[in-house]
Amino acid sequence: MRSRRILWFSAYSTNLRAAAFLRYLRESDYEVVVPPPRPHGKPGSIGELALTLIPNCWFALTRRGDLAAGFKPHLNVTLPLLICKLRGMPTWIDVDDVDHAYRTGWLARIVELSQRPFPRIFRIVSYHNVRLKDYLLTEMRCRQGQLLRIEQGVNAKVFNDPAVLAKTSDIHRRFGIADKRVGIYTAHLNVASDLEPVLAAWRHVVERLPDAFLLIVGGGPLLDHYRQMAQEMGVAAQVGFTGEVPHEDVPAYLAVAQTAVLYFSPRLVNEYRCSLKLREYLAAGLRVACNDVGELKDFAHLTYQSRSEPQLFAANLLRLLQGHSDGREQAGHGYACEHLDWGEIVRSAEAEIAKRAGLAGKG
Repeated sequence: MRSRRILWFSAYSTNLRAAAFLRYLRESDYEVVVPPPRPHGKPGSIGELALTLIPNCWFALTRRGDLAAGFKPHLNVTLPLLICKLRGMPTWIDVDDVDHAYRTGWLARIVELSQRPFPRIFRIVSYHNVRLKDYLLTEMRCRQGQLLRIEQGVNAKVFNDPAVLAKTSDIHRRFGIADKRVGIYTAHLNVASDLEPVLAAWRHVVERLPDAFLLIVGGGPLLDHYRQMAQEMGVAAQVGFTGEVPHEDVPAYLAVAQTAVLYFSPRLVNEYRCSLKLREYLAAGLRVACNDVGELKDFAHLTYQSRSEPQLFAANLLRLLQGHSDGREQAGHGYACEHLDWGEIVRSAEAEIAKRAGLAGKG
């Protein structure tokens, strides 16, 4: 009997949530088929959204599957899923953000209008943040029976890999941080990043701790903007930017730090986000300095939280860089390994998706 086949559409090739599902479903009894790779603009860009629209629609029109799955309700996903639905396939869309809230003005309005009609027409609508459920029910007019919460996960095992530690000496040499108090901030430096308040807080930190060093891991369209900002704030000597790094190298960078830094500015989009970096910080066993916005409040018992004002955030960073600990990082590491590992999350979700899509027992 042939494997159950899933036609797979991801708005961005850089979507780590989609990549995790793809990997684990392929390890299960599924044939996951993706559109053939072609040069489609810079990964993670608006150009990629535009240039994959027609190829994805053609793929949906010419291929057959037992289920069509899409990650993020952009048009290069929703239109192909609609084609699959019209061809009689069960459909599943994953909504992992309120995407229009990253922007303002006419562009935000276009994104909102282009996404709003679609999720409610598909059979299964998954989401990660409990607050996002209300948005899907009200603003996107989904039905309760369509919704399926699937936690945001992390590949917890890679943070215990001895090969990770073998790479740390090169990082120490590159940034000269062997004798520094290292804080780390990982992000794709785009409209989703809240690095400015972190740099503002870091300015207060280095006034008290001249040997503190903030390592910012990631690239993106705002990389040069933030480099210039660090220069203007007078902290360029205490801040290092790695630029773009392969995601599989992130655990090595986390291994050189004593404290991880996470900040959500109090804006609408952050009420609905689930932070991948938070889960990676916990899996790495780091003390996490964060503020108390959005889902971060749900992790207050596993992180070291403060209010959002730069002075308060800086004071929290200071005490952690000076060695404060009450053991919650160990609890966070255990929680990530037990409850947030992608393998178990996908296995549980797969069983429910198969049931709802009528795939249980096939294959």
